[in-house]
Amino acid sequence: VVSDREEPVIAERYIDLFINGQQTVRLMALPHQIEEMITGFLYSECIISRNEDIASLKFNPASMSVEVNLAEGIQPTFSDKIRSVTTACGRGLSFVTALNSDYFKPVTSNLTLTPQIVIDLMRSLQRTSSLFRETGGVHSAAIAENGTIEFCTDDIGRHNAVDKAIGWLLRAGRLTADSINPGILLTTGRMASEIIVKAVRARFAILISPSAPTSGAIQIAETHGLTLIGFARGELFNVYTHPERVAI
Repeated sequence: VVSDREEPVIAERYIDLFINGQQTVRLMALPHQIEEMITGFLYSECIISRNEDIASLKFNPASMSVEVNLAEGIQPTFSDKIRSVTTACGRGLSFVTALNSDYFKPVTSNLTLTPQIVIDLMRSLQRTSSLFRETGGVHSAAIAENGTIEFCTDDIGRHNAVDKAIGWLLRAGRLTADSINPGILLTTGRMASEIIVKAVRARFAILISPSAPTSGAIQIAETHGLTLIGFARGELFNVYTHPERVAI
């Protein structure tokens, strides 16, 4: 049987980011929670180390642009070319280089969780996103603590969703470069190396996803003390690195 019907479709928009008056990057994203996304992006890219490093952040929905002024004394170095970050599998270029290695110290945390908590958290994440149920066109990211999801967000790009979660932590005053993050990061997307770098930068000890990790992601997670849990589906999941945080 063939029939015509209307279905909700995700709206993606380009968002231009200006830092200290200079156009820096163009992000393709779902146009909500923009302040959180930009804050998380700046932190992930090692442009800021705390929320107070942002003197002002203004989102203009008419022009779909964000103007950020950094605090006095913070002068990041940018490429002469404006880069675009799309929702494709690769992030493309990044401001993060080997010179930023001090920003990615190994995570030391005594946090542990039971297998049932892993199962329950992933089920909760999948139930939380009404936008995914309506459209099937977004990735979700969430922060959980004490077995409960505290914040959940969506975006067309998995890296944007993770940036929104990190930005929420920063804007809530719960994350600095030297803090130990008591939370767990969950994502519905594939765990490639750029997602692992974000998790390490935000000092998470555990990352959970129903999808697969890449070899590069596993290597970074192992080196930096991150417990990587993938294929968390139904009653099963795989622990790829630092299994000591899963109490069996």
